[in-house]
Amino acid sequence: MPSQVSLAKSLSSYSGVQRALKAIMPNLKEKLAKVDRIVVKVNFVSTYTELSATPFEAVKAFVYSIEKFHQGEIIIAEEATLGNSDGGFNRFGFLELAKNPQVKLLDSAKSLTEKVTIKYPNGKVILPLAKIYTQSPFIVSICRAKTHDAVVTTLAIKNLLMGAIQQKLFGNRGKVHQGKNIHWILAEIAKHTFPNLAIIDGTIGMQGNGPCNGTPINSGWAIASLDPLAADSLASYLMGFKIEDIGYLNLIKKEGLGSLYPKDKIEILGENPKKLTTPYRPHDTFENQRLWKK
Repeated sequence: MPSQVSLAKSLSSYSGVQRALKAIMPNLKEKLAKVDRIVVKVNFVSTYTELSATPFEAVKAFVYSIEKFHQGEIIIAEEATLGNSDGGFNRFGFLELAKNPQVKLLDSAKSLTEKVTIKYPNGKVILPLAKIYTQSPFIVSICRAKTHDAVVTTLAIKNLLMGAIQQKLFGNRGKVHQGKNIHWILAEIAKHTFPNLAIIDGTIGMQGNGPCNGTPINSGWAIASLDPLAADSLASYLMGFKIEDIGYLNLIKKEGLGSLYPKDKIEILGENPKKLTTPYRPHDTFENQRLWKK
């Protein structure tokens, strides 16, 4: 049976994400019935730049969509790259959700640590990964659609894989973004933690010099899928990029961790992707990023 990706038109992050979730809700309910804890990985590249962060309304839409039938704990987690995570939770409005006794906010720098050895073509690196991600029964990665300065697009998968590295123990995550090795490093981290559900908010994305210094683009769509690779690859297509230019998604496909749009057969629920394609202006270094195979 082919993977399913729900694609909805989105005039607002809240309504768009709710509509995208509705199409996969029967399957999602079945999955969540088996777990007593959900970890929601949000993205704070900078707690000072709201456009670089996961829209609060997208997370709110997810929590409100499941709270009626999921009685377990919901942990919203992140270790900000720039700034303080607790400050980001406050600045971007997440304290509202924490009023629900089911919901907890967590700076994942405070999580216990699992050290893993990651090998890539030119060497290896030991990474401290937060156990809140490596040992959780169900992880939801919710992010804004953005361009990137090293891997073309950064979406649900990269949000979790890179965010799992505990920056306070490892140092700046930028150290693993150098050159082409980042693609193989991400594919190796995927063996230790991987999203169970991807939600990508393209209502207002970031184009140009993302993931922090880009500009807004009204692309007007939202995606939800229990196959995060299918979700990320479809989102990249909607952003106007060719999947062969995004190394880490192709390498993760080789690990058998999902389907790759448009190469694989994927069932799109909702809108026709061709009607929602809005080309994003790539990062200034895009032409060099495309050369990941060479």
